[in-house]
This record gives sequence, C-alpha cells and structure tokens, in this order.
Amino acid sequence: MRSSIAGILLTGIMFMTPAIICSQPIDPPFLQYTNHPWVDSVMKNLTLEEKVGQLIWIAGFANRGIGYDVEISSTIEKYGIGGVIFFQGDAPKQAQMINHFRKISKVPPIIAIDGEWGVGMRLEAVPGFPFQMTLGAVKDDSLIYVMGEYIARQMKRSGVDINLAPVADVNNNRSNPVINARSFGENPLMVSRKTVAYMKGMQDNGIMAVAKHFPGHGDTEVDSHLDLPVIRHDTGRLNSVELVPFRSLINNGVGGVMPGHIWVPSIDPERNIPATISGPVLTGLLRNSMGFKGLILSDAMNMGGITRYTRPGESEVLALNAGMDVLEYVTDPGAAISSIMRAIKNGNLSEAGIDDKCRKVLAAKYWAGLHNPQPVSEENITAELFTPEMKAYTRELYASALTVLENSDNIIPLKRLESVKIATLGINRKEVSSFQKALGRYTRVDHYTVDINGGEGYRETLQRLEDYDIIIAGVYGIDQRTGRSLGINAALDSLVKKLNRQNNAVITWFGNPYSIDRVPGLQDASALVLTYQMNEYTESLAAQLIFGGFGARGTLPVTINERYPAGYGIKTAGNLRLQYGFPESAGMSSAILEHKIDSLATLGITEGAYPGCIVIAARKGIVIYSKAYGHHEYDGRIEVKEDDLYDLASVTKISAATSGLMLLNSEGRFSPDEYLGNYVPVFKGSDKEKILIRDMLTHQAGLVSWIPFWRETINESTGEFRNRTFQPGPSDRFPIIVANNMFIHRTYRNRLFREIRDSKLGERKYVYSDLTFIIAPEIISSITGSDWVEFIKTNVYQKLGAFDMTFNPYMNYPLSRIVPTELDTLFRRQLLHGYVHDEGAAMLGGASGHAGLFATAGDLLKLMEMYRRMGSYGGEQIISEEVMREFTSYQFPEESNRRGLGFDKPIIDRDTIKPEDIYPTRSATPSSFGHSGFTGTFTWIDPEKELTYVFLSNRVFPTRNNSKLSDLGIRTGILQALYDSIID
Repeated sequence: MRSSIAGILLTGIMFMTPAIICSQPIDPPFLQYTNHPWVDSVMKNLTLEEKVGQLIWIAGFANRGIGYDVEISSTIEKYGIGGVIFFQGDAPKQAQMINHFRKISKVPPIIAIDGEWGVGMRLEAVPGFPFQMTLGAVKDDSLIYVMGEYIARQMKRSGVDINLAPVADVNNNRSNPVINARSFGENPLMVSRKTVAYMKGMQDNGIMAVAKHFPGHGDTEVDSHLDLPVIRHDTGRLNSVELVPFRSLINNGVGGVMPGHIWVPSIDPERNIPATISGPVLTGLLRNSMGFKGLILSDAMNMGGITRYTRPGESEVLALNAGMDVLEYVTDPGAAISSIMRAIKNGNLSEAGIDDKCRKVLAAKYWAGLHNPQPVSEENITAELFTPEMKAYTRELYASALTVLENSDNIIPLKRLESVKIATLGINRKEVSSFQKALGRYTRVDHYTVDINGGEGYRETLQRLEDYDIIIAGVYGIDQRTGRSLGINAALDSLVKKLNRQNNAVITWFGNPYSIDRVPGLQDASALVLTYQMNEYTESLAAQLIFGGFGARGTLPVTINERYPAGYGIKTAGNLRLQYGFPESAGMSSAILEHKIDSLATLGITEGAYPGCIVIAARKGIVIYSKAYGHHEYDGRIEVKEDDLYDLASVTKISAATSGLMLLNSEGRFSPDEYLGNYVPVFKGSDKEKILIRDMLTHQAGLVSWIPFWRETINESTGEFRNRTFQPGPSDRFPIIVANNMFIHRTYRNRLFREIRDSKLGERKYVYSDLTFIIAPEIISSITGSDWVEFIKTNVYQKLGAFDMTFNPYMNYPLSRIVPTELDTLFRRQLLHGYVHDEGAAMLGGASGHAGLFATAGDLLKLMEMYRRMGSYGGEQIISEEVMREFTSYQFPEESNRRGLGFDKPIIDRDTIKPEDIYPTRSATPSSFGHSGFTGTFTWIDPEKELTYVFLSNRVFPTRNNSKLSDLGIRTGILQALYDSIID
C-alpha cells in the first residue's frame, strides 16, 4: 500500500500520455495465453455445447433469497456458464456466491461487474468514485490512471475479473438520457486521454477493461434500454468524433469492447440493425478496419434496443455470426445455447469460430488467474473495498473537478472576513445542509433555507437576506438526467435574480452542468461554482473552495452555452486557509490515528482525568482529525460538541498577549529589546523599569512566578471578603464583574499593578511567571491607545474568521455551548461556568494576557495554523514572517532556557534526559512550539512536520486537585500519536 496520496500521484504522473497517439493496435495482454497449455487442456475437455456455454454470461444478484441462489447455481452448473455479471447486492454475499460458483463449475466462471465508478456502483455500503463527467473536469489525467488502479484493487478484493468500463462515448448531445454524466465529455481527444488512463490503471493491475458503447452512444436522445437509438452521422464525422476514443483504447491494448444497441446507417444501412448484430460494425469496422483482437462483449441482451427488433434465441445467433465473442446478460441460457447449437448444425455458425471465441475467453480466464482461483475472503470485505486511502483519493478527484464559472472582481476566495456580514442559503432545502455547516467552519455566518415554490417564510427570508453583504447559496435537487425538471423552474431563476440584485451572490450548483443553461440568472451571480454531483465530498469541498482552502482548477468537459464552452473554467487561489480532509490526504494513517487517539482520549474519561475533551489536528494545512469526546460534566447530561467553548487558561499567553505583541512588532511599534518602563509608566522608578521585554517573555526577568491577589481580599479574622473590594451587584464603584453576583471595585486594577511593581525582583534566571502576561496587555494598550482585547480581535482573530475566540463568553453565548471549569469553593464559591477560571484574570474583569481567553477548538486551530504558516492566513500576511520566526525560536538555549518569546519549545539537551521525561514528546522537532494550559488545554505546532494540534479539556472539573491528565500523559501522548501516524 502506498504511503500517501502524494506518493500515489507520482506513480501515474507520466503514465502513458504518449501512448495515446499510437497508430498501431497493441494486443490486449490476455491474448498471449490463447495457446497456453492450460487453455489447450481445457479446450480438449470441453464438448461443443460446453464451449458455447463459455460464451454465455448471465446476470447475478447478491441480494435475493435462497430460491434465487439455488436457481442461478443450477443454471451455471447445468449449462457450463462462462461468466457472471453481478449487478446488485452486498460484498460478503457476493463473495460467498463467487466462491460457490467456482466450486460447482467445470471451468471457473469469469466474474464481471458494471462498475463505471467502482464497485460502489453496484455493491451496497461501498462508496463510489466520481462519475466520468465529473472526472472530465479534472485536468491531470494521471489522477484518472490512479483511480483505475484503485478500482482494480477493489475488483481483485471482491473476486471480480472484468470491469465493464470505461464509457468511451463522446457525449455531445445534452439531451442524451442514458450516457450524459457517464461520459468524460464532448471533446474526443480529451475523452481518449481519460479513457486510456482509466483503462491502463485497471489493466496494469490485472483487471480487464471493456470500452463501451461502440461505435459511440453519445449523440442520442433515445435510451437503448428501452428502444433502438439511431446515430445518423456519416463516416467522416464518426471517424473524427465517435470513433476517436475507441481507436485510442484499441491502440493501447484494451481487453474488451462492448458494442451498443444502436443503429448506425452509414456503416450498416439495413434498417433497424443494432451494432450488436451487425457484421459491418463488428467484423468490418471493429475487427478489420480498426484491428481490434480482444473480446467483443455484448451489452445486456435483455435491453429494448435489441429485444424490440429480434426474436429470443435469434439475437444470440445473429450477434455471434456478426463477430460477437461473448453474450452478456442472457436471460434464457438454455434457449440461447439450443439456438446456437442448431445454427452450428445448420451451418449458420462455424464450429471453428466457436472454438476461436472460446479460446479467447479461456485466455482471459488464465490472465485473470482462474486457472488457480483463490477463495474470496468475506472477512472485513466491505471496509476493505473502500479504504481510507481511497476515501482521501476520492476527495482529491472531486477537489480537482470543481469548476468556477463566474468570479466577479475575484470575490472568491472570500476576503476581509472581519468586515463582511455573510449568510448561507440552502435552496430547495428544509434543513441546514452539510455545505452550509462547512461554510460555518470558516467564519461567522447565519444559515437560512428556502423553498423556491414560495413555501412558508419565503418572502420573510428574502427580506432578512437584504441585510447581508454576501449570500452563499447552494442549489439542491438538480437531477443528473437533464430531461427531468426536478428543482428547475421559473421560480428558481426568479430567486437567483433577486439574490443577484440584493447582494453579492456566491452560488454553488450541485448538479449536472447542462442544467445551468436552464437558469439564466446564474450567469449574473458574483460567483458560480459547479460541483457536477451532490454528496458529502462536494458539499464540503465547495465550501473549502469558496474560502480558499484550495484553488479551483477544473474545466468544463461539455459546452453549457456560448458563455460557458467546453474547456472553460476560472482558476482561483488556494492554500490560503485550512482545508478539511482525511489523514491520507496529508500523508498520515487513519488506522494509527483513530486507534491511538481514541484510546488515549477515552482513557482520560474512564480514568476520571476529565469529563470530556476535543482533539483537532491539521497537517499540511488540511484538518485531518476533529472529534469531541465525553460530556461537559461527569453527570453525562450534555455531550461535548466540536463547537463548544473551553477556557484556554495559559494558552491565552500565546493566543492573545503574544499575538498582540508580534503584531505590533511587525508594524515596527514594539521591540522585545526595549525596557519595560518605556512602555508601561507605572514601572518607571521601580526596580523593574530596566527589565528587558525579551527576558520577560522568556520567563527569566526575575519576576516572581505568581501573586495570589485574591487571598489579600479576604479578612483573615472573619474569612469573608473585605467590603471595599467586592459587592454582590454592580454599581458605579463596583462595575467590574468577577463571577456571578460578584463585582470588584473599579480601582482594584491599579492596586494589583502596584503590587506587581512592588513585588520582589529575583536574579535573572528561568522562573515561569504569569506576571509578564498580566503586564503585556498594558504594553499593547499603551502603544495602540485602544482597548487591547478589541485590538487583537479586530486585527487577528476576525481576520482569521475566528469569531469564537473571546473573553467572558457568558455575555454572548448560551451556557450550553460553554464547558464549565472548577467548582471554586475558596474564592468565588460557585461553579465557574462562562467565567474565567484563573483568579487573577477574574479580578481584571475576565480578560488578561495570561488567562481568560475562551475558544472553540476549530478557531484556536486557525490561529495556530497562522502561526505554522509564519504569520500568513487568508491571503494576508497578518504577522511578519521574520517576527514569527524570532518569537518561535529558542532565545537562550545556552542558558538551558527552552522558551521562545512567549512560546514554549521542546526541552533542550534531550540526549541527557530519560525518554519518559522528554518534553513535549520524542518526535517534536527543534523548530516546534506551543503551550499548555492549567485547565487541561494544550496546543503544539511543528513547522518542520507541517503539524498543528489542539487539545481542549476541563480537567479542573470539579476540582483542580486532579493530576491524572498529566500523570497519564494524554495531551503529549496524542501529539506523539500524530507524529507516529505520518507515513509519507
């Protein structure tokens, strides 16, 4: 198994592009075995009737009862059926049936599946790869090759030998009811490249491909399942369009070709003669003119395109006589074999011809390994048919296909999140969609849904949307079959036009590209994104594209109208913000991650280290793990959700105070090499005036570690608070809230800073101190002349779209979203819920540089990811790269001080330390940095490994006297698990 998606791409990057221009046919790989001793021995032991049986392949269903199973087994055994094409069922049952069929057969039947987008097209509980038209939008053909490789792996695992794919039809008729999205598109050369890539991906890995529907089913308006379509083009047109992909496939060694039940008068003028039974098509054109030597397999012989114009039994004889090798989906094998045997006896079919066809079928079986068939294991088969690696690759295919058709003033990726008001709109939705929720991960948005037919609240919703700067709308209910009108009517166009007039409308079309032409208003949208399909991938990816997680690179595989011709697509910038994907998307192992992280996170809950936690991590800018565990409290009433807010405790130091200082340093308004007294006047004239800020930020300025300010507010004789310090209600003298029903005197802040000024100053050595970061906001306010919290929110958090990073969350959030911390029995004498846990921060009104910040895990990750990117996020250099590198580097390693400026870093001289004492973990690189928090929080960033990690918990609930989180090493253990899962 390859180590990562990036590694997989390298295998196909140059796969066989030059081979597409081959002018001479290459023999299919199985043909080398037509005279193999095994084939010879089987031929000698088959009767003529049994040889005919090898040419008959029947349909199989792995979702029917025991009666059906007995009947099909009897048919296979009685007639010596050569192959089974499975259409429906589940993987374990199909494996069971395949194993049984091989046991009862004289010659093991070949197993085929009509899996154009993988086995998931047919098997329950197995996801599929994208439709071929979606893949037609993908510029990089090597991606298609690797998909073929994955599909081959699926086929092998499920016991399948032949895939009845790819579709090589050039779809140039938007009304085509049967091909349409099954085609790669309308450009013959593009279809050629992609079908060859798909075919080679399979055949290079042991699965025969079958190109269909010869000589081309793309320009039809009749469904051949129901009737006989007619292709009326002359041979010149056929040679320049329809036949181009088939010729490329033949020239590159495709194993099989499937003719369509279509009549082509320019090749065979006899009226209503499907290609299936046409000698001029199969022998004259396909065999003689185009030089195809592989297997010609019929389309299903029960389709209307053949049954309406031939009698039962007659069609099979006519097909073989015309040049067909294999008759697929024969509904009455007994009657077919009898008719064929009569035709041989009557001289209408030759026995030599039957031998040649049978020999080719047997050669294909030998190539597939059926001379020594291995049982198909049922154990874990469904999971193994769509591995995490395949899931990540499917995401990559969809991401590469998404196509931007409009982008007025480069509105996407969206910019200046701090200054725009955004709403999302689900059109034809009754509930908020996954797309809308995915948009909400990037910034603050309000969600709406609307019924285009004017359902309840329609007008009211439109009025409310007038208040927004940008509307991001998703259009749902678009049927892939363009002949249907589901979701597309005048009301939809009217709604789109209203949105365009009212707002900047960014619209995502979750459906077939042809349908866009039926909604003229779409071309006036500020931005228009086409996803081709609607599923969990495209909903998430469309949101990521709109916010610049990745850039649009898809191009239209078909023409929509003059404005949007085939090949059109607007590129957009990417890698500006976080993406959301899977571990394998970033070169990591899902199996390792899920096992280790789940084990550690749940261990903390079962051992009582905390009632719940959240783990989120990203690598290479892709969020690869995000999961909530447990509950807010041990009573189990409220489950932890990923958008809950936690008290960050000392993580505030690097998330608030340090970010403000770095921002000012980037602007040239602050320097860590200035003295404290130059920024904060209260320290002038004290022994702290000449302290260097650099020494303060590295905890070696000689400041005491902390001062228990709250204890000084208690009357020692009574144990009660001094009246001059707190009151239970607000007033002019007591305006600052500390906790519920607890307000502190307005001047206490001054007293607190005087106490810091007058505290004992020790020698210059490393002593971790909160005081630096209590002072830091004063530096920021002194320089900016504004409120330090608002300065950081406006200039950092909101630029990131991190609106859920806040102080005093009780003011703006329901308590159900805020995780409680400690039951404080000494100072505030209440459960701290929405109020800061740290006593000093509480006495400063809940906002300090050392504690007080609350955040969701996702928003904190955005800030940490900006740090990993050395100050860049959302297409903006928020903090200068030079400043970021300085602040996150060791400052005094020669003094055994492992700190950066504000940031914690890995322990120095790890070679002299016991492995279990290495901080934070053995794999952390010297360039990495982060911080931990007293409440049970932790974050770590490793630029070298491109890793960003956040852990949030409330380990102090209900009491801080609980060291199990550290004792069990959960936070750093999860960090090590992230390192261990890196496989690229």
